Amino acid sequence: MADQVPAACERCTPGRTDCRKICPRPACRLGKGRRMSPEIATVLIFGNLILFLATGLPVAFSLIGVSLIWSLLLQGTVILHLLPATIFETATTEIYIAAPLFILMAVALEKTGIGAMLYEVIYKWTGGVPGGLAVGTIIASTLVAAMTGIGGTAVLVLGILAVPEMIRRGYDVRLALGGLPPGGALGILIPPTVIGVLLGGFTGIPIGSLFFGGMVPGLLIAVCFCIYVLVRCARNPALAPPIPNDERPSLAEKIRSTRLIVWPVGLIVLVLGAIWTGAATPSEAAGIGAFGTLVIGLLRGQLGPKRLKEVMVTSGQVSVMVMTLLIGGALFSRLLQFSGSANLIASYIVGMELGVTEMLLVFIALTTLLGMFIDGAAIIFIVSPILMPVVQMLGIDPVWFGVILMISIAAGYVTPPFGMNLFYLKGIVEQTKDLPGCERLQGVTIADIWSAVLPYVVIIYLVIGLVVLFPELAIWLPAQLR
Repeated sequence: MADQVPAACERCTPGRTDCRKICPRPACRLGKGRRMSPEIATVLIFGNLILFLATGLPVAFSLIGVSLIWSLLLQGTVILHLLPATIFETATTEIYIAAPLFILMAVALEKTGIGAMLYEVIYKWTGGVPGGLAVGTIIASTLVAAMTGIGGTAVLVLGILAVPEMIRRGYDVRLALGGLPPGGALGILIPPTVIGVLLGGFTGIPIGSLFFGGMVPGLLIAVCFCIYVLVRCARNPALAPPIPNDERPSLAEKIRSTRLIVWPVGLIVLVLGAIWTGAATPSEAAGIGAFGTLVIGLLRGQLGPKRLKEVMVTSGQVSVMVMTLLIGGALFSRLLQFSGSANLIASYIVGMELGVTEMLLVFIALTTLLGMFIDGAAIIFIVSPILMPVVQMLGIDPVWFGVILMISIAAGYVTPPFGMNLFYLKGIVEQTKDLPGCERLQGVTIADIWSAVLPYVVIIYLVIGLVVLFPELAIWLPAQLR
């Protein structure tokens, strides 16, 4: 028996006859498990995952299904005793407590109409400038996406408000449409971001470092978006005429409107400040944010019993979805580890002998491609078990890698032809094209939306290039907070 047992197997010792029954290693053929080379196992595992996804099965159930099937095949029935422990450990990990609390905070902000109020405030301050409404839409969509943690929410909430308003004001159709999807995609970079919580919890990268590491590139991209719009409109004011003087609000009206968002924005600053100063852990700060959002909504009369129920039900549904993804990701990560697939892929990538820059470009291409088709949380759980060993082997700063990964996911949301935010916007166009004054939207096709967002997509990739070339853009601010 001893000569059949792998040397690295700590639970197998010479002279034992029950080794096959208790050893968790696939090479020991426990139960009905089968010995299989890592190469074959890798091809079959990922082939099975692609097949499940191609049939339309949700990503979470695809990950869980593949993990269960191949764990049973490779390890045998003893895996039925080990999987519950993995699920329990994942569900009770302290860092993941922050995710449902941030989700509750985000849903409460959305249901209380913060998106509409925020757009109204920015509209009043920027509408008098050529292209001001487009700039305001970019700023508002970025902030709303950051508050809600879901880029699609910003597109849906602000699309109904901003797109018809700009079209009625005589804005060029492509200019009116172009900034909304990219602005919404930036929400995963601006804290508090649920994607940052999930990435940090799953990979061990400090969540606070991811929060503040993504802030500088995210704000840089948003500023570049605004500069692009302002320069383009300055060269051709007919593209985006300003609001007429007689319709512009007075300074007093602008200040009064700003008061509407003082408490929600102040709460977010408080949450980030607690994490920044170390006064609270991300989970504790998320609890403060969730509780504070509910209190503000109740005090302002925006959270009656019916709406409060909607907030709880919606946040519960989203949290269950996220937790199911977390469990699927944990099981899939475990499968890749014991099957040898993770080490095989990492060794293969490292064996390509690419430099760090070239390696990061490969990561960016892979993540962006996935971002066109599946949600950012699912991407994290699929690629992290593969890429993190490579990051460790090459000595890449994990915060730098995490920020690049998040920007790449954001880029995937808006990269033609399959970026998800583009199809959200197409749905908004279909809903608003028959409204009074919006007749120019009736001929808009998905190809028009592709061309409208293309300049913004180029800006995102240029900033990704800057972050790759100058890591300080991602790691300087987190380093100052340590």
